[in-house]
Amino acid sequence: MPAKVLIRPYNPNLDTAALLPLWQAALGDAWPMREDLLRRQLTEHRFYRGDDHLVAVADGRIVGFVGTQVDRWEGLDPNQRGGGISVVVVHPDWQRRGVGTRLHEAALAQLRREGVRELRLGGGGAYRFWPGIPTDLPGAYDFFAACGWPLEPEKRSCDLVRDLSDFQTPAAMSARLAQENVTVRPARQDEVDDVIAFEWDHFPGWAAGFVYMGELGDFQNMLVAVDAEKGIVGSLMLHTPQSRWLTANVTWKTLLGDSLGGISAVGVAASERGRGIGIGMVAVGSEVLRARGVGNSHIDWTSIVDFYGKLGYTVWRQYWMCNRSLA
Repeated sequence: MPAKVLIRPYNPNLDTAALLPLWQAALGDAWPMREDLLRRQLTEHRFYRGDDHLVAVADGRIVGFVGTQVDRWEGLDPNQRGGGISVVVVHPDWQRRGVGTRLHEAALAQLRREGVRELRLGGGGAYRFWPGIPTDLPGAYDFFAACGWPLEPEKRSCDLVRDLSDFQTPAAMSARLAQENVTVRPARQDEVDDVIAFEWDHFPGWAAGFVYMGELGDFQNMLVAVDAEKGIVGSLMLHTPQSRWLTANVTWKTLLGDSLGGISAVGVAASERGRGIGIGMVAVGSEVLRARGVGNSHIDWTSIVDFYGKLGYTVWRQYWMCNRSLA
């Protein structure tokens, strides 16, 4: 008789040691993980709640796991709450036996209870593994398609990587910034409120992340472009091995090394575009990362490969992207 499978909430005090071997058995060939990174990504942050993740247990051992994420950023309207499924993992011995489907259904029920209306695969939230479904996991694509997700094979995003050991800002980019009378540098502590105000005005989807970065005391990881007359006209986030926030840019140390860092949320005010500020910020940001000991710089969730390619960033991994409404 097949073993009975119980679905219950994930308990980080009891289940973490069993989760890593499960991950390695199911995903470790393509996406090897470390226990410290897994814990920090799933539960060691203030957005985690005790019912967010679920496990499938059979014969006294964990054979499956589903991670969910709910947008609990400060300032968001709870009536417009989004969320997603960050990962579904089933031990190879238990695949194609309905375990993944049951975990998926239980996760959707949990997200409904949280009031989530718009749902994502992978991406979004303060902590995530991937922006979507990794294209090197085709079985995951088939699984989510069978679960009713409206996947489109051509709808993709990329992660980019560059080794910074030889990075130098092209002279032409530095000259362009000087010509435009724009200075790019890390924000000062007394500028944090101004940076956050800039985000709310120009990139409200990123603003809560800047608020969180400031709360964690990582203001030095906010990079700003300052026009001599207009003030802040652009910004981005830096991520280093010392960052307090384990973003997707610094999660894959098992693949890209312990000196992993990255860049995200690159934004220039619409009225100031075409002045070379965006690519100039990425160049200066890459220099700052190198000075802070970053080896590989990781830029996640982008489709503008040619833009970052000007500085030697190349495609590392690709993802299928998908959203759906949760009735």
